[in-house]
Amino acid sequence: MSTTGSTNPQGLDGIKAWCRVDGDYAKSGSAAVFFIDAGALLQATASLKAAGYYLEDVCGVDVREGIMLVYHFDRFDRPHRITLRMIVPHDRKEAPSIVSIFSGADWHERETFDFYGVVFTGHPNLKPLLLPDDLGFHPLLKEQEDQRKSIHQLLPIEMVIDHGA
Repeated sequence: MSTTGSTNPQGLDGIKAWCRVDGDYAKSGSAAVFFIDAGALLQATASLKAAGYYLEDVCGVDVREGIMLVYHFDRFDRPHRITLRMIVPHDRKEAPSIVSIFSGADWHERETFDFYGVVFTGHPNLKPLLLPDDLGFHPLLKEQEDQRKSIHQLLPIEMVIDHGA
């Protein structure tokens, strides 16, 4: 895991990430950004909940590397947004559901399923939220590979590489 900066509030030590960047909240709106593997998601979200964070949203981005899932968490007592990012492959769009930890993830995961086709394993009611059940496609998936940008084009380099800290 790589780290820049020295802030390490309670709960963040429990997040196993292959890339971490401490942010400038005033400039970016995030206190820290983590790139994690799918296998680390449940433990990371449980650590955040135990440290007093709530879930703001879950969304997806169709990139060359797969579907980038983006989770935002914050606190009520002070601004301290945490961003978790992970990639699920296009040919196996699957991620663990966090509904058992944050019940508010229910609709966020269903919406992401609607628009990107990501299957959230363990979700208690994974069915379309906004789109018809029989639509037959996921409207935010890019149709052509050349329409997708790489995460290296979308994000600053320090957010996508391990600095080896």
